[in-house]
Amino acid sequence: MTTPNFASILDESPSEVNRPKPLPAGTYICTVNGQPVYDRSAKKGTPYVQFNLRPISAEDDVDEAELVEVLFDKEGNETELASKNIKAVFYTTEDAIFRLDEFHQHCGIDLNDEASRRTRNDQVVNASVRAVIKHRTSDDGQSIFSELARTLPAD
Repeated sequence: MTTPNFASILDESPSEVNRPKPLPAGTYICTVNGQPVYDRSAKKGTPYVQFNLRPISAEDDVDEAELVEVLFDKEGNETELASKNIKAVFYTTEDAIFRLDEFHQHCGIDLNDEASRRTRNDQVVNASVRAVIKHRTSDDGQSIFSELARTLPAD
């Protein structure tokens, strides 16, 4: 994989705004890519853990024509689906922690095996999981974003 040359992007002189299209809604087979990131939300300071999911393939509920639009630019150059990223954010509060536990199960972790959630977070790296994507409109109504609705076992 080549390293992007950000200097050349800054040297371009675009004549229009080209916003990337969001992944189409539907289900994707993914792998958990990289280590989990621990942080706090900007608005309320709620603690969370974030995983990056790399889509490998799309299932039948993903509109094929929309997916082609996302994967090919105006010049017809193809981008690999695996170059896309799906953020999986799980808040680590008493009321929301069950979602992280479900994610661990969907990644193949047996919750009967005694291990901390932090240990399980490390164990899911490179695991396969299905990600269900939905679309959300921005607060100003000007943009559409794809976001993770839920995960499912990859089997």
